[in-house]
Amino acid sequence: MDKISRRKFVRNSGTALAASVSLASAGVLKSREPDDRINVGVIGTGSQGCHLIRRMKEIPGIVVTDVCDIYPPHLKQGLENAGGTARTHTDHRSLLEQKDIDAVFVVTPLVYHVPQCLDALDAGKHIFSEKSMGYSVPECDRLVEAVEKSDRLVQIGYSPHGARQQKIRELIKTGSIGRITQLFSHYHRNSTWEREVDDPEWWRPLNWRLYWEYCGGVLTELVSHQLTAINWLLEAHPLSVVGQGGVNIFTQHDRETWDHVNVVYEYPGGVRLNATSILSNARYGYAMTIMGTHGTIVMDRRGSRIYWEKETRHLASVGVKAEHYKIKLGQSLEDDETPSQSKGKKIEVEEQDRRNGMLKGFFNCVRHGGTPAIDVHEGRTSSITALMGNQAIREGRKVTWEDMVNY
Repeated sequence: MDKISRRKFVRNSGTALAASVSLASAGVLKSREPDDRINVGVIGTGSQGCHLIRRMKEIPGIVVTDVCDIYPPHLKQGLENAGGTARTHTDHRSLLEQKDIDAVFVVTPLVYHVPQCLDALDAGKHIFSEKSMGYSVPECDRLVEAVEKSDRLVQIGYSPHGARQQKIRELIKTGSIGRITQLFSHYHRNSTWEREVDDPEWWRPLNWRLYWEYCGGVLTELVSHQLTAINWLLEAHPLSVVGQGGVNIFTQHDRETWDHVNVVYEYPGGVRLNATSILSNARYGYAMTIMGTHGTIVMDRRGSRIYWEKETRHLASVGVKAEHYKIKLGQSLEDDETPSQSKGKKIEVEEQDRRNGMLKGFFNCVRHGGTPAIDVHEGRTSSITALMGNQAIREGRKVTWEDMVNY
């Protein structure tokens, strides 16, 4: 790279290919057998941290030796979930000093993710960090640069792109539903996001999702799951975004993060994603819709279905075609009903538990090397996508990808 600095390359790359580097080639535990012990330290033992501990206990050879949390009840819960014999810490740096720890899990509020990951890299640990990756774009860039200089691997805690997403990307790439024009995603709940806290001193630290000092609200904590998937499905990052949001319902306790957002991202080729998240109505739950000129794919908690457009002959006159024959779904592609009335065609795939697969994949990389399911390059792209939505809402203007990376 004679004409471009390393830092500028990291800034301007959208979805860098992780295959360009072997993140764990020098630091993996290659001498160990598949079920040999890996010692794990968990930083942050709230509900999610304890959930991950319980999941890890189901995987042969994984032992949680250390737990860390600043809140005594959480630390106690972490110890209990780890089996009662783990070492306890109230400062993550104390945990990182333990030489026998092979990998650490960072399960703290977003603002701490990158600083704690950097400390863990300095301590020579492999890292599984909860999403979203970074609190700001400069932080994301610092972590990418640190990982590229390290022989440790870092995996970001989004579920891997399993069989269902792989099948849908195949459908998109082969033109089965024609030219993609619009996507819709919604991540809707009916919840205040508040936790009951007896001691006022702990109100903000335990209700960190309500305050900007700790996180980026629903876009980084919820919608980023879908943004990660959509960026991967489209093999692109957004070019720009506009949006609106605010606090309409849950105005108590001086809440700062919005209880509803609606953002519209523009992707290459004029493709647009309308992403919404609200905390006051759960009717539509979690779902993504991909609309093409010849059909629609809907993904939700129940599975995935295709709805074919009945009349598409007029599209040929403007050069838009669909190649249905390239995909075999084991069922007729014809539909006698209009798409709005159709029950659709179910996309049949065998999908394993992606959360378990995510953890097993991480530990397999620790043992044998390879690229994590969601590496820091993909994590960076996802974080920037969420952060630019927040910036567009906050500033009331269109924000571009270039605005974000050229800080």
